[in-house]
Amino acid sequence: SSGINAEWPLRPGTTIDYEKFVAEPSSSVLEQMTAVEGVSAAVDCSKPAHVAAFLGKLSRVMSNKSDNTSTQILDALLTSCFSQQLGANVLTNELLVTMGLIKSEDKDFKPESDVGNMLRLMAHAVGQPYFPPASAKIISAFVKKDKDVLCNKLRDCTELLNCFQI
Repeated sequence: SSGINAEWPLRPGTTIDYEKFVAEPSSSVLEQMTAVEGVSAAVDCSKPAHVAAFLGKLSRVMSNKSDNTSTQILDALLTSCFSQQLGANVLTNELLVTMGLIKSEDKDFKPESDVGNMLRLMAHAVGQPYFPPASAKIISAFVKKDKDVLCNKLRDCTELLNCFQI
């Protein structure tokens, strides 16, 4: 069963196959990861839908134990993608779709993300220097609009909403 939660055993000293991790993130690999640069190198920034889809998958396998690593992956990836100036607006829209805040143009699309963890990742990202202020405002506006729905699913909602300056 090669589902999204497939755990591949890693022995000490094992090299992480970043391409495989990007295709199928696993919590066990995430918890053992030390060099996050390999992940951002394995994600194609020129395809914003792939970037957002990977972050959605990452949100499904992250845990308290891997929060720090997940945030480092997010920072490395978005720093790289936003610095390439490849359509911040398109990436912002794809992130909103992955967060479940706007519908995809593809009617059959279902975002593969954990809403709470995705919100935590974005709450961190919008406050970072690499995140375009215009994109941060757009994401914050959508979070504010849907805050009642989002807060039904989260314990730490007030704290998260503060990150979006709501």
